[in-house]
Amino acid sequence: MQKGTLPSWLLMTDAPRDLNFAIYVACSFDLLPDTLPFIKEHLWSAYPAHPLETSEHKTLIAQWKQWWDDIVDDRAQNELHGRWIKYYSPDGHFSGLPQPLGQKCEAVFPSFRDWWGMTAGGQKGVNYWDKASEFQPIVKQVETELERAVQPFRLKVDYVYTGLGSIVDVSSTYAIMSVHRPNASIYNNDWWLAKVRELA
Repeated sequence: MQKGTLPSWLLMTDAPRDLNFAIYVACSFDLLPDTLPFIKEHLWSAYPAHPLETSEHKTLIAQWKQWWDDIVDDRAQNELHGRWIKYYSPDGHFSGLPQPLGQKCEAVFPSFRDWWGMTAGGQKGVNYWDKASEFQPIVKQVETELERAVQPFRLKVDYVYTGLGSIVDVSSTYAIMSVHRPNASIYNNDWWLAKVRELA
């Protein structure tokens, strides 16, 4: 189905700072849960963290998971950008988060900011894997299977650098995937085809 000369479907991809910073914090202090969809491989952080006491570590794990869930829920409800004032601060001040998580975020932020702005890493490195340019042939393949144009749809996919062992289907129109497992995520054409069939 066409609207004028433009397709009625839209794929929006992003490498959001809030999600990537949350993963960076988790990598810095070993906060990723031991449950799917998270995975502790290809962890990265340039922040020289000191070992944490067991009680503080447990508190941080719980606070981090709630923070991650809040960011994901917010992004799912607010299109491309969440409410950064509440869950993420581009100026590196995290007084809105519970302690000690807020303090750890502030300590790690300069390290993340430097990495995120690198020419060969950070945001550009994550966006290198973008699937958007290869999405139209997938839609065309589904249209050929169906022998009709797909129904209008909008699909949003966020990329994080690492930390996820599988694609996170937050909703039918929003997913998160890690670029460090490209064959299981970005190059997983079975998932992309199934998603378009679901939305078509």
